[in-house]
Amino acid sequence: MSIRTRLTLWYSALLATVILVFGVALFAMLNWAWRSQLQENMRLLTEQMVDTIGLAFNGDTGEIAPDPVQKRVTQMLSTAAGMYVQLWNVRGGLIAQTPNVGFSQPFYADGLLQPVPVVIDVNLQNDIHALVSSVPILSPDTTRLGTIQIMTPLTMLEAATDRLLRVMLAIGGLALVLAFLVGSFFSGQILQPIETISQIARQITAADDLSKRIPYDGPMDELGHLTQTFNTTLSRLERLFKTQRRFIADISHELRTPLTTIQGNVDLMKRFYPELKDTLEIEAIAGESRRMTRLVEDLLLLAQADSGRMSLRMEPIELASLTLDVYRSAHILAGEKITLKLGTLDAVYIHGDTDRLKQLMLNLITNAIKYTPEGGTVGIQLTHENGVALFAVSDTGIGIPAEDLPHIFERFYRVDKARAREMGGSGLGLSIASWIVEAHHGKIWAESSLGKGSTFYVRIPSIESNTVPDSVRDTRQRIPILRRTLNSHAPNAEPDRSSPRR
Repeated sequence: MSIRTRLTLWYSALLATVILVFGVALFAMLNWAWRSQLQENMRLLTEQMVDTIGLAFNGDTGEIAPDPVQKRVTQMLSTAAGMYVQLWNVRGGLIAQTPNVGFSQPFYADGLLQPVPVVIDVNLQNDIHALVSSVPILSPDTTRLGTIQIMTPLTMLEAATDRLLRVMLAIGGLALVLAFLVGSFFSGQILQPIETISQIARQITAADDLSKRIPYDGPMDELGHLTQTFNTTLSRLERLFKTQRRFIADISHELRTPLTTIQGNVDLMKRFYPELKDTLEIEAIAGESRRMTRLVEDLLLLAQADSGRMSLRMEPIELASLTLDVYRSAHILAGEKITLKLGTLDAVYIHGDTDRLKQLMLNLITNAIKYTPEGGTVGIQLTHENGVALFAVSDTGIGIPAEDLPHIFERFYRVDKARAREMGGSGLGLSIASWIVEAHHGKIWAESSLGKGSTFYVRIPSIESNTVPDSVRDTRQRIPILRRTLNSHAPNAEPDRSSPRR
């Protein structure tokens, strides 16, 4: 989930909580205010009724005279719309009630016995929800004369609260939707510089171009400082990488001359002083100079590749023919100690640089031969499936530990450092192979088991055969002949009698 989405959800959740708390508080407050107003109206009416009924008290009988009470109650209730009144004597007899009461039972029977005023919610006939006030009527000497009950239906109040609830829900939902949309928009605007930073970083990674910078025209707030810091970091990295590349290129150029001089002097010493030709010292100097020359050439190649000065001559290539040429050259490297096996060989065409692809294949095969003990086997095969050429080199060598596999294509990385130096390895061969594959828009990887051997795979997009020149396409017919010729001249090779797939 993106930061933009999380920010919008957090903002919306916070707003929803605020709206919910505010809505509940407002609803409860309005409901309480409306009920309080009803109760206040009922209290005022009750006080007026009690004062009126007090005038009808008969001191001789100790009871309320019905006739004057009925008349006065009727007059008072003519202005009390929406209220219902009953007057009960102390024996529980109904003395009077308003005409709008359609029954003779008390609104709240238990209220007739209460010594103090009571206000309660009740459910009357036909499921009418009402608010009932039951107030005892006392004589001047605090003798209980009866009870007055006033009832107000809550139908209108409940309808009003229901409408209020619907309106609040609708407004709250609309507010949340608008808040989500507006919050998402503004979150996107606020986070746009971060997205730009991410895009620029991806472009730099893809193009290996540290000269790019992040454009920013906003205020120097947190995002402005972040952009400025990132651009400053890119500038420093660009300077450092340029310095490193110049250093590698310069040192490679500078070392070529003395190494050539050393190698030439060694050759002269061997020619004019035959007694020194096979001495260990001369052979050690010659071997080390050759190893240093290869190292310098590899460094110079990588420096040119990093600086973009290494251009590839891309052209249609029949990869099977190139594989056969490399297979023939590899016999010299394998000698009599390693069995070189040529497996499946499909006719497949790619766009590539012949020299660099040959260098790639020789690097992988040479690496396999170096780390395969005497009597082992190195296999080569080329297949074509789903628009991809797959070149594979396998060996029965010492294998590569699983923890080292992710790093073997890094520069100067050696799995067995001591053994690599003994075999003349510089730690750059696989790095060069990786660069060549990437330059051809392909992928390289390795699979290995300790003590059983390794297999290196190279996958490069292929092209349709009808898009290449006839001179290249005709190579396909010569592949079986070349295979038979090579196998007949390779006593240590294991011939593969399977013909290439068409």
